[in-house]
Amino acid sequence: MPKTNPIKRRIRPLLAATALAGCLGLSPAPAQAQEAPDRPNFVIIVADDLGFSDLGSYGGEIHTPNLDRLAAEGVRYTNFYVGASCSPTRSMLMTGRDNHRVGMGNMYEMTAPNQLTEPGYEGVLNLDSPTFAERLKGAGYRTYMTGKWHLGHDPDHIPHARGFDRDFSLINAAGSHFKWTGSKIENEKSEFTKDGEYLTKLPKNYYSTRTFTEQMIDFLEEDEGDERPFVAYLAYQAPHDPLQVPDGWRNKYKGKFDAGWDELREERLARLKAAGMMPETTENGARLWYVPGYDDVVGAGQVQQARKMEIYASVVEYVDFQVGEFLNYLEDSGQLENTIVLFFSDNGPEGADPIPGAKRQPGLAASMFFANNYDTRIEAWGRKYGFLAYGPSWAQVSATPFSGYKGSLYEGGVRSPLIVWQPGKKDAGAINTDAIMHVMDIAPTMMDLAGVDAPDMQGTSWAPVLRGESSSPRTDDDVIAMQFFGARMARSGPWKAVWMPKPYGFDRWELFNLDDDPGETRDLAEAHPDILQKLSAAWDAYAETNNVILPDRTPYDGLEERLPPRPPVVSPGWPRGQEHNWDGGLGEKE
Repeated sequence: MPKTNPIKRRIRPLLAATALAGCLGLSPAPAQAQEAPDRPNFVIIVADDLGFSDLGSYGGEIHTPNLDRLAAEGVRYTNFYVGASCSPTRSMLMTGRDNHRVGMGNMYEMTAPNQLTEPGYEGVLNLDSPTFAERLKGAGYRTYMTGKWHLGHDPDHIPHARGFDRDFSLINAAGSHFKWTGSKIENEKSEFTKDGEYLTKLPKNYYSTRTFTEQMIDFLEEDEGDERPFVAYLAYQAPHDPLQVPDGWRNKYKGKFDAGWDELREERLARLKAAGMMPETTENGARLWYVPGYDDVVGAGQVQQARKMEIYASVVEYVDFQVGEFLNYLEDSGQLENTIVLFFSDNGPEGADPIPGAKRQPGLAASMFFANNYDTRIEAWGRKYGFLAYGPSWAQVSATPFSGYKGSLYEGGVRSPLIVWQPGKKDAGAINTDAIMHVMDIAPTMMDLAGVDAPDMQGTSWAPVLRGESSSPRTDDDVIAMQFFGARMARSGPWKAVWMPKPYGFDRWELFNLDDDPGETRDLAEAHPDILQKLSAAWDAYAETNNVILPDRTPYDGLEERLPPRPPVVSPGWPRGQEHNWDGGLGEKE
């Protein structure tokens, strides 16, 4: 990246991309710094609820020139796995270990009765599991964090107590992007910390994406004379709902999504294929049976639905803008020269929308919370006091070409874009479709490159891939496995076995060849029972090793009765021969 005048940093546009817009130790070992001259800095940038194909460099139509430039100068990976929801992913990122072993076997808000007293289900990042910040700090690194934490509220569990020298953190899962207001009745007011102190006042003109960026820049500017290497963890809250964006950004996409979700999914898939990021045999995952065809949305419903995606796109573009501000600062201050930058999302896009359910139950706590704290009218969407979630129809677009979205162990819930930028623009513009990677790998990769011994981590170092010595950190015999809300998956090479509870799945194992069918449209369980048996046995071994306790209560309970009945034949589109009338404002059947 060329040098520029630092005074112009705030307004300089970045160029658009030229390409398409284990080891299961039971006791922690102390981090030990080895001789490692020129140890790199690490920058980890995480978006919240971003879909696989939202970025321009991953087939999207959203304007993301800064991340597209990062992709054009770095490497894009297409087989990178995260957890199905935020805190499990963040716990694995922090520790390099499976979430069931470090306290986040379930999201603490959703812990089932039979998990409550079990080790690994404490609902906080347990103190027996060192974080990458603690390990790198012990090895002489400066450690910084700004953004969303969601790994514990108490003084012993906040970022400053878990290894970060400096932090400005949202402790909760979500909340308003402009003020203290939380996201639900259980956390009506958000918590923030700075350098280990709980805040009673937010910075002037607070907006999460902008403020998290500015705070990180401030921390690094204050320490520019310090020659020690650093790790900077910038964990954006956006585009998590409520979808809110500063004035001047809400109308950037007027009319851009009027064609609707069906057409946009096909356009994104075509661009992914043209770029070589998806095989030619790929079909989009089947449209969810409770999502109508866009042409079936009547009257003003289309206008309202398109407006949801317009706001979402503006929020994503603003994240990109602030990523550019941060990278410009690093470049202008000379700190990018020995820095490895990673960008990814914590899980798939959010398809749930709490507003329709709240409106169906006036007077109850959830309904009263939104009535008292947010304006849900269309004219308030995207504004400081508005609440908007864009729902399952657009979440499927964001997850193109995959099935499912956040909360699912189908690919749309757990496969994320991953961009890795290295000094010298190593392998600039490359697309890696071979490497099967996991968020649990990031901490051991940093330890490997920093010369820090951490044998208790379960992830696999990417160092051989980053050095060009290998195309993947795993062989076809290695297995990636997960559990979330009773859903199960195991992947080995091209094969993936997945068990999704009803109503989103079938309460049985399905089998897919992801090399040919990343959209998970063709279940091969009956054709290849031997492969399915091998993968289901691998999942059983994973569950035994990691103390996986299947929950006796999940958020799926009762959903089958509240959703439209699933058609007898699942097809890529809404079954013909049936008439449906939809309210586009709520996304609910009338």
